[in-house]
Amino acid sequence: MTSTEFQARAAGAGRAEAAAGLRLIRREYQLAYREPAFRALAIVGALFAILRASTEGATGALASYHVWKLAVSGLAVLAILIGGAAATRDKRDSATEIVLAKSMGSSGYLIVARFLGIWLSFLTVIAIMLAAAAIKQVAGGTPWHLGAYANAFARCLAPLALSTALGFSLTSLLANPLAGAVAALYWIAIPLARAHIPQAADMTVTQHWPAAALIAAGIVALAAALHGRPVRGAGQPRIRLGWAAAALLVAGLSAAVGSAFSGEDTLSHRDEVLSAISAQRLEGSDRAPGFWADDGQHRTIALSDFDGRPIVLAFWGPANPESARVIAVLAEVARKYKNEGVACIAVCLDSDSGTVGPFAREAGPDVTLVWDRGQHYGDGEPWSDSPLGLAYEVKSVPTLFLLDRQRQLATRVDSLAILALDRELTKLVAAP
Repeated sequence: MTSTEFQARAAGAGRAEAAAGLRLIRREYQLAYREPAFRALAIVGALFAILRASTEGATGALASYHVWKLAVSGLAVLAILIGGAAATRDKRDSATEIVLAKSMGSSGYLIVARFLGIWLSFLTVIAIMLAAAAIKQVAGGTPWHLGAYANAFARCLAPLALSTALGFSLTSLLANPLAGAVAALYWIAIPLARAHIPQAADMTVTQHWPAAALIAAGIVALAAALHGRPVRGAGQPRIRLGWAAAALLVAGLSAAVGSAFSGEDTLSHRDEVLSAISAQRLEGSDRAPGFWADDGQHRTIALSDFDGRPIVLAFWGPANPESARVIAVLAEVARKYKNEGVACIAVCLDSDSGTVGPFAREAGPDVTLVWDRGQHYGDGEPWSDSPLGLAYEVKSVPTLFLLDRQRQLATRVDSLAILALDRELTKLVAAP
């Protein structure tokens, strides 16, 4: 056999194995969406999304945020459990032998195909939820932006991939259905214990998606390598896949460790800039605490950028839907006082870096949205565990501060009292 013939035969075998893998993915996906439980899950998820989109003042960004929140917590736990159940089913039914008999590939293809099929089925549920929220908003005449829904869907990819990999691949590797249950407990416990553990352990947040994606790929590759038994030839493909799995896992863990020392979280590594921000105090100071924070366009915004202008500084958090209405209030204020140079800044108190972008696009260019990225800088009270929340002594959201041209505190408003805000702004604008 010539070298050219050998390469052609190898390429043909590779195409056959790829086709077999695609058939397996399709089969696993069909098994999922034909199940009554899957359809019930899609219906319940769609109703939840419609309910969120029906809230007074809800926008596309707010509705999609809550769909994302449910997806990376509740749906991710179900993905772990269902993935573990699928791996258990494979072992019970000797699915490896069935695949080997019907395909040109190896049982490693079964691992990858099962993972992709389950992952895609849950992504379909998320797509249905987001579509339901969008349809509700269109029917209700609420302004919305397609980008907010696309953003939420993209932010679900890595956490759902990791949760599916934890359920199916760990159960396959350990040959024990309890592995999936333990992984589900991890996924539940980590978000609930945010006040006591480093944030780097929480793979649901957007800033950790590189680590989540790499670890998911590494776990799946490792399971495929250990279970792979080529029908023809030596075991070299399995060896190469093992090295790939090791490289992916090392890269993922390195990304997680790197995030622990990025300054997000004082439990793992205290950032000096964030420490200086949190050490300031509003009461008894000549000037309101300064800060540097990221906006939705990956730019650093400083409070000093607005020196010489009256400032409306608002704190809000999407976990409290009512507080998100402050963005619309600031947009109205910005339009009314645009010629007077009033600056409107909304500080998002949330642990996820991807939250601000969709809200910033909805708010428009006249309102500056920034994200307070620090955690564990306070005493654990609601809304006070971030550097800016601590410096401004924010106890609830929304909270608004009016600062004069010298950046001195003029008044504090702990609600969305538009009339009171308007009166105080009139005074500030008139002052020299």
